[in-house]
Amino acid sequence: MPSRRLSPVERDEMSATNVVTADGIGIDPSHWTPQHGFLLKAFAREPAVERIFVNAAIKRELCREAGPDRGWLSKIRPWWGHNYHFHVRLTCPSGEPECRGQAPPPSGDGCGKELDWWFTEEALHPPPSPPPKPLRLADLPRACAALVAPPAAETRPVPVGAR
Repeated sequence: MPSRRLSPVERDEMSATNVVTADGIGIDPSHWTPQHGFLLKAFAREPAVERIFVNAAIKRELCREAGPDRGWLSKIRPWWGHNYHFHVRLTCPSGEPECRGQAPPPSGDGCGKELDWWFTEEALHPPPSPPPKPLRLADLPRACAALVAPPAAETRPVPVGAR
């Protein structure tokens, strides 16, 4: 971060930093810092966090840096395209029947064979995917659909002079 307050334009136009090497195999030591690992570890230890998605090279670096306290690593999951950012998936709030949680992550820290696959030719250079099926409003849970649905028409009476 710069040592001064950014203007709104500077902040909005600032790009995230790619912390993964161009070949996708490792982290770029000129951009990766211990603070990256500390942040991900802190999030992963939060009970309200279900998963954190990062690039596989980031996961591998976290596995290297973790030391003997490795339980939090199971929530860190590799996924394509997360060189510049990570996603945090939260657990369902209690009392929300429409929220669907995920099954717990597989046992272990996720640093073994399952991580090794991400560095194979198949994972590093996957064939192009077919275009995704369009997501329809009807496909969303009701609570999510309500956030993106157009507002209902107002039913206020029309003033007499406006007819």
